[in-house]
Amino acid sequence: MPSPQKVKGKSFENAKAKFLTEIFGEKFIRVPTSGAFLGGQNYDRRHSMSQGQVMAFKGDIIPPDNWRYFNCECKFYKDFKFHLLLNESKVLDGWIDETLATANEDDLNIIFMKFNNIGEYVAYQKHEKFRVKNFITYSRGWNFTSHESFWNEYNINKIRDRSIGIHI
Repeated sequence: MPSPQKVKGKSFENAKAKFLTEIFGEKFIRVPTSGAFLGGQNYDRRHSMSQGQVMAFKGDIIPPDNWRYFNCECKFYKDFKFHLLLNESKVLDGWIDETLATANEDDLNIIFMKFNNIGEYVAYQKHEKFRVKNFITYSRGWNFTSHESFWNEYNINKIRDRSIGIHI
């Protein structure tokens, strides 16, 4: 029987896939296995795989077929120590490392996060220049913002364009 944490993570991944499907009008699904299949020491596996196979094991969400450059991780945790965003968060560093471990060079990399009784947040690479009302610039070139601030028409269009290979 899976642990409560695995069930919690799986349910968040399914919820994010459903949310993305509703926002973009295209089908997103949860990766059925861990993204670690292509991460870390397993990075070279992608050289013997088709593009579709790589997409099916990268990150936590499988995007539509033409979204070649979309890579995201989903994290649902009990708590998060926000004050560490001003210094160094080993937890967030680990999530960034995990996201980048499966990424291809030109990928749009995003981390969706949810914390019990706190809310939902998004981390993205600063060079993507998303438009948000409020954000914290975290080390290693990443920004951290609220879910509400992140989802607007400009960012939705940018995500779609970047993911299919149109650089804005």
